[in-house]
Amino acid sequence: MLIAFSIISGLIIGSFLNVVIYRMPRRESVVGPGSRCPVCGHNLGAGDLIPVLSYIRQQGKCRYCRAGISSRYPLTEIITAAAFLSIWLQWGLSWEGLAGVILTSLLIPAAGIDLEYGIIPDRLTIPGIIIGLLFAPLTVGFISSLAGALLFGGVLFLAALISRGGMGGGDIKLAAAIGAFTGWQGAVLAFILSSLLGGMGGLILLLSRKADRKTAVKLGPFLALGGWTAYMWGTTMIDFYLNLLQG
Repeated sequence: MLIAFSIISGLIIGSFLNVVIYRMPRRESVVGPGSRCPVCGHNLGAGDLIPVLSYIRQQGKCRYCRAGISSRYPLTEIITAAAFLSIWLQWGLSWEGLAGVILTSLLIPAAGIDLEYGIIPDRLTIPGIIIGLLFAPLTVGFISSLAGALLFGGVLFLAALISRGGMGGGDIKLAAAIGAFTGWQGAVLAFILSSLLGGMGGLILLLSRKADRKTAVKLGPFLALGGWTAYMWGTTMIDFYLNLLQG
């Protein structure tokens, strides 16, 4: 029952995160008015907003004007549901689980907005830093949380200075938010994972000729994936590595 609840709640919240991804860069309210087709402007009814199923039933098109609907909508809902299920299986009903849900609900729209618009809004990252610090006494500890935020955000800030603007302020603040949730050890792991993922992503783009050496790589998705992985399995990964070092 609780597993089903985690999946359903993930689908519903994923649907809301789609609203955040669409409206926040446009500086629109994410709570009202109701959802509408971005092409014809027709208000969408409850039957049009059933996560994933509406997209399948309508064959990826608006029911009113038949304009195509981005596959980003069902993908966001499915990814959120899968993340929520993973959090439940890992943490159950706990403060860590609740913090994981909040972090997930921050990282998914941050990655989605960065992919589509090349920005990461302060309206996501600043509250994320604050909430991560507030949850810290119940999860990783306040000192570790503060150190993680300063460490991860600080490293990216230094990288931005060295690259003379090659990294955006949104990336820095997102890294700080991740560090606030993961603590300093998780922040170190998140930095390593994000760097590896970003390097692999850039290499794939170069080899596929979808980018050249001067193309700016959007780091938001890589920071989000690295940070989420570090939060979920950081302790296990670090312990595994230390055991390998000890022979």
